[in-house]
Amino acid sequence: MNSAQLREGLLGVAAPGTIAALLSFIGFWSASLVSRKDEHSKLAKRLERLGPALGLAAAYFYIFAFIQTVSFSSPSASAKQVYFIIAAGAFAVLEALLIRAKVQPTVRWLGRLLIVGGVLYFQYATIRNRWDAGVETIAWTAGVGLWMLLAFGALDVLVKRSNLTSTALSLAAVPMFAMPAIFASGASAQWQIALGLFAALVGIAIVGMIFRERSIGHGVGTIYIVWLSGVFVSGHFLSEMPRWHACVLAAVPFLMLIPELRPKMCRHRRLAIRIAIIAGACVAISWVSAPEFLDALTGGGAKSKLDYYG
Repeated sequence: MNSAQLREGLLGVAAPGTIAALLSFIGFWSASLVSRKDEHSKLAKRLERLGPALGLAAAYFYIFAFIQTVSFSSPSASAKQVYFIIAAGAFAVLEALLIRAKVQPTVRWLGRLLIVGGVLYFQYATIRNRWDAGVETIAWTAGVGLWMLLAFGALDVLVKRSNLTSTALSLAAVPMFAMPAIFASGASAQWQIALGLFAALVGIAIVGMIFRERSIGHGVGTIYIVWLSGVFVSGHFLSEMPRWHACVLAAVPFLMLIPELRPKMCRHRRLAIRIAIIAGACVAISWVSAPEFLDALTGGGAKSKLDYYG
């Protein structure tokens, strides 16, 4: 690995992790200062909810805008995915700024429905030129939309039952262990995005160790599912990700809830079981591709077969 590759690696990993950790820290630290003066302060609640979502959205945008050098003058597939990130981040921020319990879910799900509609439109407009437009194409498009809605709900349950560090580490385990499979799909930019997202979530988890018993917030789950849907669209529909690989990744948000079936179990034990389940599922689809991926990661010269999403 030469100095240029090392520099790119640091920019792609350290920078997203720092951005997410810093914004999360600012949000929680500011909330702590405000709550010392008034423990019932609405501003403190807003700042606490804002930190992780804003941190992950900013890190995600950084990965696209600076690592992938997206051109907005002639939007590519990558640039269009950035629009979904911006929308998810905007709705997450809006939700964090709202305090009323009845208003928050309405804004959250309205934003999610609009994002799902945008993803489905982008997916259908893209794959209809590669697949025969018909029942199968429509069924796959509708299936991804239904999966997104169910996955949003699954992560909402996880957020309610787990603290910030536990949730962030659980979410980070997916890009960490699934990176070789994402790399092998041929959508080479996606594994770089996964690497940056992993670093961002680890950064948020570290902040969670400082500010204990805080929640990561529903907005992070929204942004996370936008990323995972991008993996499906670019990896399976546009590149060469096998169907069963896509199905395993689609199952991951629901597999995360298995330990929550035993709520009386120790929280740390539930986290260990959850990560073990995620690791097992992702390693199953990544095992064969791991040597080639490690060769590319260390500068050995291996490349993915396609580079559609670069």
